Amino acid sequence: MAENAEQWCRALFDKYVDGVALVVDGAIDYINPVLSEMSGYSADEVRGRPPGDFVVPEDRERLRDRVGALLDGESEAPSEYRLLRKDGSALPVEVVSQLAGYGSRTALVSVLRDISRRKQAEEQIRESEARYRAIVDAAPIPLAISRLSDGLILQANAHLGPTFGLPADEAVGKRSVDFYYDPSDREALLEIVRRDGYVRDYELRSRKADGTPFWVLVSLQTATLGGEEVLVSGFYDITSRKETEEALRRSEEEYRTLYEDNPAMYFTVDAEGTVLSVNRFGAQQLGYEPEELVGRSVLAVFHRADRKAVVEQLAACVRKLNETAEWEFRKVRKDGSVMWVGETARAVRGPNGGTIVLIVCEDITEQKQAEEAAQKAREELESRVERQIQRGSVYGLSFRELTVLNLVAEGKSDKEIAALLGISLGTASKHTGNILSKMGASSRTQAGVRAVREGLLE
Repeated sequence: MAENAEQWCRALFDKYVDGVALVVDGAIDYINPVLSEMSGYSADEVRGRPPGDFVVPEDRERLRDRVGALLDGESEAPSEYRLLRKDGSALPVEVVSQLAGYGSRTALVSVLRDISRRKQAEEQIRESEARYRAIVDAAPIPLAISRLSDGLILQANAHLGPTFGLPADEAVGKRSVDFYYDPSDREALLEIVRRDGYVRDYELRSRKADGTPFWVLVSLQTATLGGEEVLVSGFYDITSRKETEEALRRSEEEYRTLYEDNPAMYFTVDAEGTVLSVNRFGAQQLGYEPEELVGRSVLAVFHRADRKAVVEQLAACVRKLNETAEWEFRKVRKDGSVMWVGETARAVRGPNGGTIVLIVCEDITEQKQAEEAAQKAREELESRVERQIQRGSVYGLSFRELTVLNLVAEGKSDKEIAALLGISLGTASKHTGNILSKMGASSRTQAGVRAVREGLLE
């Protein structure tokens, strides 16, 4: 295997669509053309230098820690770093590394993927290709090298067999076409490969050895090995994701049948706040027809004084996908009248990969009016109590106790007092007990009557 090392490197990495680096004894020994283009450095410029020279200073300590962990035998999960280009700019990359033997030395093979434009994908395949057989065997996803001519699998890592329902050591010698649910899919992929040289993240139905269908993302790359053209293939099982998508599709169909006539206010908006949909009930509560709101900024129906806070809440919701958020704001109807709404929102990935926010609105105007009336009543009561204290002769009652005494005199129960003052029932009962003790009264009624008779209350 040692004598074919360079040949393996060229076969697997020189045409690789991602950047690849080989680090030997702590120094870079090789980078492929893609990584050279990504970084702006030639292979000769980086050879012999430590990898830390090529990430931004803030990432270097973390990179050293990960390299040390790998050398100590820990497994590597995908990590993100900022590649420091020759021109001084930074490029975000996702890196997967694998420790391997390199003659009598230790080598670290790293695959670097440019993720600067990856914004919407929910799942991504990290294509790992091997420079040596040991690297292939240790790759974190199912990999296979097969003859392009007849699809015979020449090499496979330990993940490939189990993915297709086979023991780990039985995939080699099988034909790759046996893993396609529809054999014509392989021919379609080969046509793309012959045209472009590779296929990346192609979604198709595959099948296990017992015929069970399942979904995979497949990435293919042509290479030359020993003068023979081969196909390097990577697979990722996306069955769970597809089942979720199908369940979501069915759920959306059912949802749409109920959406329009549901007596609740429903909105969906995009990440920027543009109304994507509103049910008829929700639009009519605001005095509009749905088509008058769709395509407009949702801010148009919020009170001007609340719009800044609405933008902040919506942005926070978008940042926390699948988490429920709640807020209360004022909306303005088409006729200019104001209504208070309580909204429950959740940001999710939409069918096209973008972010949408699902919002359920409840009219809480009456609740808000009641709260405002209660607040006004509390303020008037507290103002009255302040005047009573200034007159003196209140049995040494505290401000809160005298407030409670006013409500006792009005015939309020401890439960009602607690609700009006925003305190616990236990606290209200404690205040009542203190009042009776300080006034020497035997009952709430006696305390209230005495307070009125003695002119303590207005």
